[in-house]
Amino acid sequence: MKKQLFTAVLLGAMIVNTAFVHADLIDDMGLDSEASRLVREQTYKPRGVQQPPAQHSSAEGLPPLPLPVVPLRRTEKKNPPRPPVLIAKLANDDRNDWAISPEDADKLLKFLSKNMKVDFSTMELHENNIPEDASQIPVLYRSGVKAFSFSDTQRQRLRNYLLNGGTLILNAYCGHPDFARSALQEMQKLIPERPPYRLAGDHPLYRSCYDIKDIRYRPLAHKTGAKNGIPSEIGIDINTRTAVFFFRYDLSTAWDGLSSDAMHIIGYEPDTAQQIGANLMAYVTAERSAGVPLSQALLFQDADQGRSGKLSVAQAQYQGLWQARDNSLPMLLNVFHQQTKTPVQFAQNAIELSSSRIYEHPLVYLTGTQAFELSEAECTNLRSYLQRGGTLFIEAACGRQSFNDAIRRNLAAILPGTDLAPLPENHLIFQYPHRLSRVRPRPALAQLLDVSGTMKPVLMGANVNGRLAVIYSPYDLSSGWALAAAPYDYGIVQEDALALGVNVLSYALMQ
Repeated sequence: MKKQLFTAVLLGAMIVNTAFVHADLIDDMGLDSEASRLVREQTYKPRGVQQPPAQHSSAEGLPPLPLPVVPLRRTEKKNPPRPPVLIAKLANDDRNDWAISPEDADKLLKFLSKNMKVDFSTMELHENNIPEDASQIPVLYRSGVKAFSFSDTQRQRLRNYLLNGGTLILNAYCGHPDFARSALQEMQKLIPERPPYRLAGDHPLYRSCYDIKDIRYRPLAHKTGAKNGIPSEIGIDINTRTAVFFFRYDLSTAWDGLSSDAMHIIGYEPDTAQQIGANLMAYVTAERSAGVPLSQALLFQDADQGRSGKLSVAQAQYQGLWQARDNSLPMLLNVFHQQTKTPVQFAQNAIELSSSRIYEHPLVYLTGTQAFELSEAECTNLRSYLQRGGTLFIEAACGRQSFNDAIRRNLAAILPGTDLAPLPENHLIFQYPHRLSRVRPRPALAQLLDVSGTMKPVLMGANVNGRLAVIYSPYDLSSGWALAAAPYDYGIVQEDALALGVNVLSYALMQ
């Protein structure tokens, strides 16, 4: 079933805790281990055809015209149209670095063609020609063994490419530590406001096509600290879309068919590498349309800068992925204002949970996609805020289990002895201003819950001093607020997500 869904997504698309990347992660990834030293001492030479990198323009990613400019004779064989480009392999002038495994991306796409019946092509693209428009080249792929650094110009173009919906894949060939170390450094420079983090097992990378429950590494990878079943990938999210993937453990040798008994490879076992590659391409193509949601084209500004008489919402800022979707909250506030005529403040109020400034707002909105831990100071301050009449609205931006587990764990520290409980169907929060007895799930949630059509709305709550002080949606609402496609999110469709959000804001004001 998932392979069928994957094929449909691809054809329509061309159209374990969070750990932030600090210096200590270098040691966690075994970059200075004995196994890494052995790989560093290997001599690598390009294999296959030794040709200079082809210079392509982004327009060459489109299928050619149906007929050539010069008509062929009837006896001449016509070449089939070139499949659309999915992956551009980033090249530089050192073929002893990026071109060691020249056919890895091509063979991955052949694997997809054979197993998923979809056809795409690859190209080589010099890193000086990085496009800023991702519409014709969805994926940039950089693999190598040497330390590298993008120039300021390349980095800026690459940043724009990512912000415009593109995806960057970084792969340490054979798990080479020099490449891995510089890849981590470059990631932190590309989008500094979006910190790299370790992907959790509930990320679509492990479930979009194949359900990879048993991640397996080659023997040498185990000597650097890799453990079967434990994810090791590092990502950077833009909104909730992972736009940069870094693979410290090599994929390319398995894609290229290098023997599984090669002992100098710090990487994945071949079957795992192929499945991760298929999942990666499924995720990228499905998320392309979600790369730049409509909400990003809209700008909400306050006619006056005052806050008096307006509903002002504080967005919780914590050590983690606290800013899931840009502009989703202003979109909800705008609909709330239109439907209830309540004055609102659109200006973002991102406030650290340990700050006394949260007391200036009747409602704190907390969202995220990954596991996180609140400090003792944050828990203490938030507990006091709730006891003094404030309301906490929590929303799982992707509906992932890792975020749900973190919410329950942190809430136990904030309000000891208090449990989240489902709000009853007749609760006022489902009655005003919209009567919500049924809502429509997105396809991923419908498949997860095995429901068709509609489902009952789900909100959880916790009381403080007899008052509903914590409201929690375990399923994604913000993708609906932001008018985002979000194909892998466990959430509610746009219209119902907005209605539920408006009801939550209305209820919080009435308390």
